[in-house]
Amino acid sequence: GSGIAGYDPFETFEASAMRKCTRRFLSITAAMDVAIFVMFSAAIVPFAAKAGPYGPFAPDEDYVVELDSCQGSMDVQQVHPPLGTVDFLRTDGEPQLRITMAGLSHYEAQVVLSETPLSARVNVQVQATTPNDVGLEDAICHDLNRDGSTDFIVKLWGHGNGLGAEFYDRLVVLSAGDGYKFWVVPTMSPSVEDFVTFGQVEPLVMVTRTFVQKRDGQGPPGSYFVYDLWAFREGALVLANTIDSRFPKWVRYTLEPNWKPAVSLTEEDKRRLRSDPRPVEAVP
Repeated sequence: GSGIAGYDPFETFEASAMRKCTRRFLSITAAMDVAIFVMFSAAIVPFAAKAGPYGPFAPDEDYVVELDSCQGSMDVQQVHPPLGTVDFLRTDGEPQLRITMAGLSHYEAQVVLSETPLSARVNVQVQATTPNDVGLEDAICHDLNRDGSTDFIVKLWGHGNGLGAEFYDRLVVLSAGDGYKFWVVPTMSPSVEDFVTFGQVEPLVMVTRTFVQKRDGQGPPGSYFVYDLWAFREGALVLANTIDSRFPKWVRYTLEPNWKPAVSLTEEDKRRLRSDPRPVEAVP
């Protein structure tokens, strides 16, 4: 009964060596399996609202609308900490969004027209690492709130590995009277297919995705993507899940293509695991 755990005094040297080699091989194999799982997880995560491996809509539901894209230009003065500017505009002679890389802790943003300010210069409280964190591709320059002025949406990468590499913030800049308002909302794997229409009910809606884990000991654990709908109302970004009774839509993370609503959670579970999201307004 006493003695060193796992030690057998009658085990031969050859058997002991074989046992240790086998244990080491199994440990290495397990580590390789984990690495393969991480790579595989990262490969299957990208999201498209139209049909992708994970999404809020079934493959035969196509609500995607095409929006005007931006011309983008970047003036990098320093890579790390990032210093410089990134400009976005739809076409020459129109207002442009200027994002200033001011270091690691935040960005600064302002709308200008031929260097004349059209808005206050605000602080966007999103951490930055390199100039490439500002998404030149897929930037939107479009009249989102239908008031005749150009609005802007730019993605800001949050870095990370595996599933964490899919975490972003969207900077949404909406015209409001004679100025602009700036909003920040988190999402995952942002793309141009995040913009959909519900016809007369709501002509233009943005879809965001967040990740929620159930590890509260109340029932079996699980991981979920939660999809929310957002509308552009004058100068405000407004949660609009009431447009469609399926939202907020919870989709279980299953390592298989999935867009079906999760059946493993009660409404009480959902309220306990997550509060309604709120965009953060960026201010001077």
